Amino acid sequence: MPSLDGIDLASGTQVLLLWAGSEMSPLMQELVTTISDKVKSGDTGRVQLEHSERLLLSAYPSSTFDVVISGFINPLCTRHSTDILGELCRVLKPQGKLYLQELVATQGQGEGSIKSKDKLVSTLKISGFINVSEPREVSLNDDEKLELKQGSEVSSETALCRVDGQKPGYEVGSASQLKLAFRPKPATQVDENVTKVWSLNSNDLLDDDVDLVNEDDLLDENDLKKPDPSSLKFDCGGGSSTKKKACKNCTCGLAEELEQDKKQPDTTTKTSACGNCYLGDAFRCASCPYLGMPAFKPGEKVQLSNQQLKADA
Repeated sequence: MPSLDGIDLASGTQVLLLWAGSEMSPLMQELVTTISDKVKSGDTGRVQLEHSERLLLSAYPSSTFDVVISGFINPLCTRHSTDILGELCRVLKPQGKLYLQELVATQGQGEGSIKSKDKLVSTLKISGFINVSEPREVSLNDDEKLELKQGSEVSSETALCRVDGQKPGYEVGSASQLKLAFRPKPATQVDENVTKVWSLNSNDLLDDDVDLVNEDDLLDENDLKKPDPSSLKFDCGGGSSTKKKACKNCTCGLAEELEQDKKQPDTTTKTSACGNCYLGDAFRCASCPYLGMPAFKPGEKVQLSNQQLKADA
Protein backbone atom coordinates (compact mmCIF):
# COMPACT_ATOMS: atom_id res chain seq x y z
CA MET A 1 0.00 0.00 0.00
CA PRO A 2 1.31 3.53 -0.79
CA SER A 3 2.81 5.39 2.13
CA LEU A 4 0.65 8.12 3.69
CA ASP A 5 3.52 9.69 5.64
CA GLY A 6 3.29 13.48 5.90
CA ILE A 7 -0.40 13.60 4.97
CA ASP A 8 -2.60 15.47 7.45
CA LEU A 9 -5.55 13.15 8.09
CA ALA A 10 -7.07 14.58 11.26
CA SER A 11 -10.40 13.40 12.61
CA GLY A 12 -13.38 14.94 10.80
CA THR A 13 -11.44 15.66 7.60
CA GLN A 14 -13.21 15.58 4.24
CA VAL A 15 -10.92 13.70 1.81
CA LEU A 16 -11.13 13.38 -1.99
CA LEU A 17 -9.20 10.36 -3.29
CA LEU A 18 -8.50 10.35 -7.05
CA TRP A 19 -7.47 7.30 -9.03
CA ALA A 20 -6.60 6.75 -12.68
CA GLY A 21 -6.30 3.91 -15.15
CA SER A 22 -8.76 1.47 -16.70
CA GLU A 23 -8.63 -1.13 -13.92
CA MET A 24 -9.10 -0.78 -10.20
CA SER A 25 -6.04 -1.64 -8.16
CA PRO A 26 -6.38 -4.40 -5.56
CA LEU A 27 -4.86 -2.01 -3.03
CA MET A 28 -7.58 0.60 -3.61
CA GLN A 29 -10.02 -0.76 -1.04
CA GLU A 30 -7.27 -1.16 1.50
CA LEU A 31 -6.18 2.46 1.02
CA VAL A 32 -9.74 3.75 1.29
CA THR A 33 -10.29 1.80 4.51
CA THR A 34 -7.06 3.09 6.05
CA ILE A 35 -7.88 6.72 5.30
CA SER A 36 -11.50 6.34 6.41
CA ASP A 37 -10.43 4.94 9.80
CA LYS A 38 -8.24 8.01 10.40
CA VAL A 39 -10.72 10.73 9.43
CA LYS A 40 -14.08 9.26 10.42
CA SER A 41 -15.50 10.72 13.62
CA GLY A 42 -19.22 10.28 14.11
CA ASP A 43 -21.12 11.97 11.33
CA THR A 44 -18.10 13.98 10.20
CA GLY A 45 -15.10 12.88 8.23
CA ARG A 46 -15.40 10.85 5.04
CA VAL A 47 -13.50 9.67 1.95
CA GLN A 48 -14.84 10.36 -1.54
CA LEU A 49 -13.40 8.10 -4.26
CA GLU A 50 -13.41 9.60 -7.79
CA HIS A 51 -11.81 8.82 -11.15
CA SER A 52 -9.62 11.63 -12.47
CA GLU A 53 -11.33 11.61 -15.90
CA ARG A 54 -14.77 12.13 -14.29
CA LEU A 55 -13.68 14.88 -11.92
CA LEU A 56 -14.82 17.70 -14.19
CA LEU A 57 -18.20 15.99 -14.69
CA SER A 58 -18.86 15.48 -10.97
CA ALA A 59 -19.53 19.18 -10.31
CA TYR A 60 -18.65 19.16 -6.64
CA PRO A 61 -19.53 22.37 -4.77
CA SER A 62 -16.71 24.79 -4.13
CA SER A 63 -14.77 24.44 -0.87
CA THR A 64 -15.97 20.90 -0.19
CA PHE A 65 -12.84 18.95 0.81
CA ASP A 66 -10.05 19.55 3.31
CA VAL A 67 -7.55 17.19 1.66
CA VAL A 68 -7.08 15.89 -1.90
CA ILE A 69 -4.94 12.79 -2.53
CA SER A 70 -4.16 11.98 -6.15
CA GLY A 71 -1.76 9.66 -7.93
CA PHE A 72 -1.41 7.18 -5.06
CA ILE A 73 -3.51 4.58 -6.94
CA ASN A 74 -2.10 3.49 -10.31
CA PRO A 75 0.46 6.32 -10.13
CA LEU A 76 2.07 5.52 -13.48
CA CYS A 77 -1.25 6.24 -15.25
CA THR A 78 -1.97 9.52 -13.48
CA ARG A 79 -1.50 12.80 -15.34
CA HIS A 80 -2.47 16.14 -13.81
CA SER A 81 -3.49 18.65 -16.45
CA THR A 82 -4.15 22.34 -15.79
CA ASP A 83 -7.91 21.74 -15.93
CA ILE A 84 -7.76 18.97 -13.33
CA LEU A 85 -5.52 20.95 -10.99
CA GLY A 86 -7.73 24.02 -11.36
CA GLU A 87 -10.80 21.95 -10.44
CA LEU A 88 -8.98 20.48 -7.43
CA CYS A 89 -8.12 24.00 -6.27
CA ARG A 90 -11.80 24.97 -6.57
CA VAL A 91 -13.22 22.04 -4.58
CA LEU A 92 -10.64 22.42 -1.83
CA LYS A 93 -11.46 24.55 1.18
CA PRO A 94 -9.29 27.62 1.83
CA GLN A 95 -5.91 26.44 3.15
CA GLY A 96 -6.80 22.90 2.05
CA LYS A 97 -3.91 20.51 1.26
CA LEU A 98 -3.09 18.70 -1.97
CA TYR A 99 -0.88 15.60 -2.08
CA LEU A 100 -0.13 14.15 -5.50
CA GLN A 101 2.20 11.70 -7.19
CA GLU A 102 3.07 11.79 -10.89
CA LEU A 103 5.62 10.32 -13.23
CA VAL A 104 8.07 13.04 -14.33
CA ALA A 105 11.17 13.31 -16.49
CA THR A 106 14.38 13.54 -14.47
CA GLN A 107 16.29 15.04 -17.42
CA GLY A 108 15.28 17.41 -20.18
CA GLN A 109 11.89 19.02 -20.68
CA GLY A 110 9.88 15.80 -20.84
CA GLU A 111 8.03 14.24 -23.75
CA GLY A 112 4.32 13.94 -24.52
CA SER A 113 2.27 14.02 -21.33
CA ILE A 114 5.37 13.46 -19.18
CA LYS A 115 6.35 16.74 -17.50
CA SER A 116 9.68 17.75 -16.09
CA LYS A 117 9.99 18.49 -12.38
CA ASP A 118 10.04 22.23 -12.97
CA LYS A 119 7.06 22.00 -15.30
CA LEU A 120 5.02 20.11 -12.70
CA VAL A 121 5.78 22.73 -10.04
CA SER A 122 4.93 25.63 -12.37
CA THR A 123 1.66 23.95 -13.43
CA LEU A 124 0.62 23.70 -9.77
CA LYS A 125 1.38 27.39 -9.19
CA ILE A 126 -0.45 28.46 -12.33
CA SER A 127 -3.48 26.46 -11.16
CA GLY A 128 -3.65 28.52 -7.96
CA PHE A 129 -1.69 26.51 -5.39
CA ILE A 130 0.84 28.01 -3.01
CA ASN A 131 3.56 26.57 -0.77
CA VAL A 132 4.39 24.03 -3.49
CA SER A 133 7.15 21.69 -2.31
CA GLU A 134 10.08 20.49 -4.37
CA PRO A 135 9.39 17.17 -6.12
CA ARG A 136 10.88 14.23 -4.28
CA GLU A 137 11.26 10.77 -5.76
CA VAL A 138 9.13 7.87 -4.50
CA SER A 139 10.37 4.28 -4.65
CA LEU A 140 8.40 1.84 -6.84
CA ASN A 141 7.48 -1.75 -6.04
CA ASP A 142 8.39 -4.64 -8.34
CA ASP A 143 5.10 -4.57 -10.25
CA GLU A 144 5.36 -0.83 -10.87
CA LYS A 145 8.98 -1.16 -12.03
CA LEU A 146 7.94 -3.85 -14.52
CA GLU A 147 5.04 -1.72 -15.73
CA LEU A 148 7.35 1.28 -16.13
CA LYS A 149 9.84 -0.79 -18.09
CA GLN A 150 7.19 -2.13 -20.46
CA GLY A 151 5.58 1.26 -21.08
CA SER A 152 6.15 2.58 -24.58
CA GLU A 153 5.54 6.23 -23.63
CA VAL A 154 8.23 6.50 -20.98
CA SER A 155 11.98 6.07 -20.97
CA SER A 156 14.57 5.18 -18.37
CA GLU A 157 15.01 8.88 -17.52
CA THR A 158 11.74 9.09 -15.57
CA ALA A 159 10.85 8.73 -11.92
CA LEU A 160 7.75 8.85 -9.73
CA CYS A 161 7.75 12.06 -7.69
CA ARG A 162 5.55 13.43 -4.94
CA VAL A 163 4.62 17.11 -4.63
CA ASP A 164 2.58 18.84 -1.94
CA GLY A 165 0.66 22.09 -2.29
CA GLN A 166 -1.89 24.25 -0.51
CA LYS A 167 -4.85 26.37 -1.51
CA PRO A 168 -4.65 30.04 -0.44
CA GLY A 169 -6.57 31.18 2.61
CA TYR A 170 -9.38 32.68 0.53
CA GLU A 171 -11.99 31.41 -1.86
CA VAL A 172 -11.40 31.55 -5.60
CA GLY A 173 -12.98 34.73 -6.99
CA SER A 174 -13.45 36.37 -3.58
CA ALA A 175 -12.91 40.10 -3.19
CA SER A 176 -11.84 42.24 -0.27
CA GLN A 177 -11.75 45.96 0.24
CA LEU A 178 -8.30 47.42 0.73
CA LYS A 179 -7.97 49.71 3.73
CA LEU A 180 -5.32 52.24 2.89
CA ALA A 181 -4.07 54.49 5.64
CA PHE A 182 -4.58 58.13 4.79
CA ARG A 183 -1.44 60.15 5.12
CA PRO A 184 -2.00 63.88 4.85
CA LYS A 185 0.55 65.82 2.88
CA PRO A 186 2.99 67.78 5.03
CA ALA A 187 2.26 71.46 5.20
CA THR A 188 4.39 73.48 2.82
CA GLN A 189 6.54 76.05 4.54
CA VAL A 190 6.12 79.47 2.97
CA ASP A 191 8.92 81.99 3.08
CA GLU A 192 7.62 85.05 4.94
CA ASN A 193 9.79 87.37 2.86
CA VAL A 194 8.15 86.12 -0.34
CA THR A 195 4.73 86.66 1.17
CA LYS A 196 5.61 90.21 2.14
CA VAL A 197 6.77 91.04 -1.37
CA TRP A 198 3.43 90.05 -2.92
CA SER A 199 1.50 91.95 -0.25
CA LEU A 200 3.31 95.27 -0.86
CA ASN A 201 1.39 98.23 -2.24
CA SER A 202 2.42 101.63 -3.52
CA ASN A 203 2.20 103.22 -0.09
CA ASP A 204 4.66 100.72 1.35
CA LEU A 205 7.29 101.84 -1.14
CA LEU A 206 6.96 105.55 -0.37
CA ASP A 207 9.77 107.30 1.36
CA ASP A 208 9.31 110.76 2.80
CA ASP A 209 12.82 111.71 1.76
CA VAL A 210 12.33 110.73 -1.91
CA ASP A 211 10.61 113.17 -4.33
CA LEU A 212 8.45 111.51 -6.96
CA VAL A 213 8.53 112.72 -10.57
CA ASN A 214 5.45 114.58 -11.81
CA GLU A 215 3.87 112.54 -14.62
CA ASP A 216 2.76 115.69 -16.49
CA ASP A 217 6.38 116.82 -16.78
CA LEU A 218 7.15 113.74 -18.84
CA LEU A 219 4.95 114.99 -21.72
CA ASP A 220 5.93 117.74 -24.15
CA GLU A 221 3.74 119.97 -26.38
CA ASN A 222 3.75 117.53 -29.33
CA ASP A 223 2.41 114.75 -27.13
CA LEU A 224 -0.54 116.92 -26.16
CA LYS A 225 -1.56 117.70 -29.74
CA LYS A 226 -4.67 115.99 -31.08
CA PRO A 227 -3.81 113.85 -34.13
CA ASP A 228 -5.38 114.56 -37.53
CA PRO A 229 -8.26 112.08 -38.15
CA SER A 230 -7.34 111.77 -41.81
CA SER A 231 -3.86 110.58 -40.93
CA LEU A 232 -5.33 107.95 -38.61
CA LYS A 233 -7.62 106.70 -41.36
CA PHE A 234 -4.71 106.39 -43.79
CA ASP A 235 -2.72 104.42 -41.22
CA CYS A 236 -5.75 102.22 -40.62
CA GLY A 237 -5.80 101.07 -44.22
CA GLY A 238 -2.08 100.62 -44.35
CA GLY A 239 -2.21 101.26 -48.09
CA SER A 240 -1.02 103.91 -50.47
CA SER A 241 -2.22 107.49 -50.72
CA THR A 242 -4.21 106.71 -53.91
CA LYS A 243 -6.34 103.90 -52.49
CA LYS A 244 -7.49 103.55 -48.93
CA LYS A 245 -8.53 100.28 -47.35
CA ALA A 246 -10.03 99.83 -43.89
CA CYS A 247 -8.70 97.14 -41.59
CA LYS A 248 -10.90 94.26 -40.45
CA ASN A 249 -11.83 95.74 -37.08
CA CYS A 250 -11.76 99.40 -38.07
CA THR A 251 -12.74 101.84 -35.30
CA CYS A 252 -11.48 105.12 -36.76
CA GLY A 253 -14.45 105.62 -39.11
CA LEU A 254 -12.66 104.82 -42.38
CA ALA A 255 -14.82 101.73 -42.99
CA GLU A 256 -18.02 103.80 -42.73
CA GLU A 257 -16.58 106.47 -45.00
CA LEU A 258 -15.64 103.98 -47.72
CA GLU A 259 -19.06 102.32 -47.46
CA GLN A 260 -20.74 105.68 -47.91
CA ASP A 261 -18.63 106.41 -50.98
CA LYS A 262 -19.82 103.19 -52.59
CA LYS A 263 -23.45 104.21 -52.23
CA GLN A 264 -22.97 107.61 -53.94
CA PRO A 265 -23.42 107.68 -57.78
CA ASP A 266 -20.34 108.01 -59.91
CA THR A 267 -20.41 111.48 -61.51
CA THR A 268 -17.09 111.25 -63.25
CA THR A 269 -17.12 111.79 -67.02
CA LYS A 270 -16.74 108.63 -69.05
CA THR A 271 -14.32 109.19 -71.92
CA SER A 272 -12.82 106.95 -74.51
CA ALA A 273 -9.24 106.69 -75.71
CA CYS A 274 -9.71 109.46 -78.33
CA GLY A 275 -12.19 111.40 -76.19
CA ASN A 276 -14.58 112.08 -79.13
CA CYS A 277 -16.93 109.08 -79.11
CA TYR A 278 -19.80 111.01 -77.51
CA LEU A 279 -19.74 113.70 -80.22
CA GLY A 280 -21.13 111.48 -82.99
CA ASP A 281 -19.99 109.60 -86.10
CA ALA A 282 -18.25 112.64 -87.58
CA PHE A 283 -15.71 112.61 -84.77
CA ARG A 284 -15.43 108.83 -84.21
CA CYS A 285 -12.65 106.53 -85.39
CA ALA A 286 -13.15 103.93 -88.09
CA SER A 287 -13.00 101.13 -85.54
CA CYS A 288 -15.18 102.84 -82.94
CA PRO A 289 -17.87 100.45 -81.56
CA TYR A 290 -20.27 103.41 -81.28
CA LEU A 291 -20.43 104.02 -85.04
CA GLY A 292 -24.00 104.45 -86.20
CA MET A 293 -25.19 105.51 -82.77
CA PRO A 294 -26.39 109.03 -82.03
CA ALA A 295 -24.26 111.33 -79.95
CA PHE A 296 -24.69 110.99 -76.20
CA LYS A 297 -24.08 113.26 -73.27
CA PRO A 298 -20.81 113.03 -71.33
CA GLY A 299 -21.14 110.67 -68.36
CA GLU A 300 -24.15 108.89 -69.85
CA LYS A 301 -24.05 105.08 -69.63
CA VAL A 302 -24.16 103.62 -73.11
CA GLN A 303 -25.00 100.01 -73.89
CA LEU A 304 -24.35 98.28 -77.18
CA SER A 305 -27.16 96.35 -78.81
CA ASN A 306 -27.03 92.57 -79.14
CA GLN A 307 -26.64 92.89 -82.91
CA GLN A 308 -23.49 94.99 -82.49
CA LEU A 309 -22.02 92.51 -80.02
CA LYS A 310 -22.28 89.65 -82.55
CA ALA A 311 -19.40 88.98 -84.91
CA ASP A 312 -19.95 89.50 -88.63
CA ALA A 313 -20.98 86.38 -90.51
